[in-house]
Amino acid sequence: MSRTLKRCITIWLLCSSWSAGYIAQAQTPPASLPARDTHDGLTISADPYLSADRYKDRFGKKNPYDAGIMAIDIYLRNENDKPIRVGLDTIRLVLRPEGHDRQRIEPMKVEDVADQILVPGGPNPTVSRKPLPGHKPKAGRGKDWQELVSVLRGVGLDSDLVPPHGYIHGFLYFDMDYHFEWISSGDLYFPDLKFFPEQKALLYFEVSLASVRVPAAK
Repeated sequence: MSRTLKRCITIWLLCSSWSAGYIAQAQTPPASLPARDTHDGLTISADPYLSADRYKDRFGKKNPYDAGIMAIDIYLRNENDKPIRVGLDTIRLVLRPEGHDRQRIEPMKVEDVADQILVPGGPNPTVSRKPLPGHKPKAGRGKDWQELVSVLRGVGLDSDLVPPHGYIHGFLYFDMDYHFEWISSGDLYFPDLKFFPEQKALLYFEVSLASVRVPAAK
């Protein structure tokens, strides 16, 4: 058996395992989400977390929302017979808020999210971090920091391979500087997707978030 064939079989088995694991963890049926884009046998859906209660239920007391960071649960469903590789580092949240400059925000690393949540003195919503994304304060990286990073990474979108006839999902984190109401002016842009192992590129995906509405403050 050739090395290439062995590698393909290994990847196929891993994809099958990942698919079963991620399906079991799914909290929301991807097809029910209004924010989605579908073509080439792939559906990408987005579920932005928009309320403090939802963050506390999912992340606990120390969570991204209180630090001005939005967590978006991303679902990628592949109906093809081959895996699809996603360039996670190329994903962007593009915002066009009325009366403000266009923003193009990169996903945050989980270490930076933890730093911002645990900044000494706590998050301060009166301090502006414009333009987005903002500065990334360095918190003390002790036990609390390590535990928080573990939580954030555990639910994050850290796999870049979508298995055939399966899906993956997980959170991406974006520094919104507390402007959660801007989310409905935006799109999630996925420019780098390829069938694996051929490296045949798919057309870019653009998930409109126009249907998203931030709940009224209590």
